[in-house]
Amino acid sequence: MSRSTKNVLRGCVLRSLTIVGFVFLSGILCATLVRFAPGFSVDERELDARLSSDSLRALRSQHDDERNVAVFYGRYMAGLLHGDLGSSRLFSQPISKLIRDRAPTSARNIVYGVGIGWIFAFLLALAAVVMQKPETDFLLSTCAGALISVPTAVVALFVTILRKPASVAVAAALVPVLYRYSRNILQQTWDAPWITAARAKGLGSAQILFRHALPIAAPQLITVGAVSLNMAFSVSLPVEVVADSPGVGQLVWQAALGRDLPLLVTVTGLLATITLLANAGAMVVNEAIHPVEA
Repeated sequence: MSRSTKNVLRGCVLRSLTIVGFVFLSGILCATLVRFAPGFSVDERELDARLSSDSLRALRSQHDDERNVAVFYGRYMAGLLHGDLGSSRLFSQPISKLIRDRAPTSARNIVYGVGIGWIFAFLLALAAVVMQKPETDFLLSTCAGALISVPTAVVALFVTILRKPASVAVAAALVPVLYRYSRNILQQTWDAPWITAARAKGLGSAQILFRHALPIAAPQLITVGAVSLNMAFSVSLPVEVVADSPGVGQLVWQAALGRDLPLLVTVTGLLATITLLANAGAMVVNEAIHPVEA
């Protein structure tokens, strides 16, 4: 086995252990924040004047097993080791079923949104870098800065009014951020000394771009691509709420409003796992591409 292969395998093992540790810590941190949030033990159904004192006591007792964070998380992890994610108090359904039913919608919104967003952002970044016209770069940067300042919910509302899919809203929210990252990475590579030497030798812009600039910028672009998955999930939450798209983002919003601790902890752990797996995958790919640097 070559040294580069050993380095890749060692990196996979270390990152796997890191993922397990971070998921554990993210879950207990989420449980602690929700537990000590204002109004944790308050249920809006208690405002119903028709409820008897016994009914009110029954509602308040629903949080009894969640008041001690250590006990709750210990029981939660014990069930998780047996494949039991618990039951949602808000929806009165198994959490695994809720996520399984809504995951395809969110996956479709995120995958399509990231794909469309990267296509537009990358093409605009290439145009700005290759053309090297100050007015073009100023116009694109100004538009990107203006779009970044627009709240995601407003973008989602506008897309919903136009009767477009939620994935379009995700893409529209990601394009300005991805453009600025990819443009800066490509511009930094384009200004490198070896690129200047290649232009001095008479190489064309297309040849310089595809044979010299993009291979050098690939590791950073791959890393941004991994981070964009996490950004897309964050963006999909307000998008799915405003667009009434029945995905995991909408589920998280409803769970937060209902202070559904088991569901929130599960989704937090799921999000942390996806984020860390995407980042680890990007690092492994970069190490495989540049084994000497690994």
